[in-house]
Amino acid sequence: MPVPADVTRVEALKPRTEATVRGRIVALRVEPRDAAPQLTARVDDGTGRADMIFMGRRDIPGIEPGAVVTFAGRVSAAEDMPRIYNPKFTL
Repeated sequence: MPVPADVTRVEALKPRTEATVRGRIVALRVEPRDAAPQLTARVDDGTGRADMIFMGRRDIPGIEPGAVVTFAGRVSAAEDMPRIYNPKFTL
């Protein structure tokens, strides 16, 4: 997948920095109905995977497996993979 100049590859994401990531959504997870709403989109750009976490949401039109989406926000430190909470996104 071609990478525009303003996009950071997942393998190069650093905690506590602003970043723009473009990749394919490979999985979606929705928290159970009895918990606070949270939608997690796992994104793969060919160099790694990152989670985009939408607090207070269970569904977002266009955010679905297979979609190629650009996300932007502050990268959070996580034990298993980078995360961006409530990112801005472009379909």
